Amino acid sequence: MRTLSSVLILLLLLTGWSAQAQKPLDDVLYLRNGWILRGRLLSTSADSVVTIQTYDHNRFVFPRDQVQTLTREPAKSPSSLRYRERGYGLFAELGALAARNTTADAVTTSAFTFHIVNGYKFNQWLYAGLGSGVDLYATQTFVPVFGSLRGDFIKTGGVIPFYFADGGYGFNATVNNSQNLRYAGGAYASAGAGLKILFQGNSGFLVSVGYYLQRSTITQTTAGVSSRQGVDYNRIAIRAGFSL
Repeated sequence: MRTLSSVLILLLLLTGWSAQAQKPLDDVLYLRNGWILRGRLLSTSADSVVTIQTYDHNRFVFPRDQVQTLTREPAKSPSSLRYRERGYGLFAELGALAARNTTADAVTTSAFTFHIVNGYKFNQWLYAGLGSGVDLYATQTFVPVFGSLRGDFIKTGGVIPFYFADGGYGFNATVNNSQNLRYAGGAYASAGAGLKILFQGNSGFLVSVGYYLQRSTITQTTAGVSSRQGVDYNRIAIRAGFSL
């Protein structure tokens, strides 16, 4: 019985080793900028560049001095190859700031926004960055400078739901021809959620919906007397863009 048990254990070990040995392997490229690419290596050791083809059939070419390590590792499913949990990230988004069509004085309140955020992704739940852009309202123009927090609710699949929260100051860039009017900026904040359709790593197409708040003040001087009025722009932002 002892001999039979030993033989069975040996057969199980050999079977497991054989299955592991037959598991397909990926070429894995680790770059000095933090990128990790999986796929099939197309270059040779004599080439001055490294060429790799990923599972989505894209080809990437890098000089060899940008490559940190090149290894072969057990293959992963294509859905897990697209997601990158840490590293540099850029977000560029534009869209409309929706509100009621007109104010009491019949001024159209529609607006346009364009923002770019640069930062670093620490894990699935936390990306921190700094952003700026331009917000074009009907009667005023702002250049917001803000901090941005983002995170992903899941990390599998090709469509990733995410959240964002921004806060900072909107500088007033409104130009007017009246010396009696002076425009000033104010606090800026926004928050919302969206979907990211992944291409590779952290790159993808973005759509989002969120709440915008931009504060400003208008100082009017008449006959040497100044009056100050605060204006809050409350909007629903509908945006589209891309991430890298």
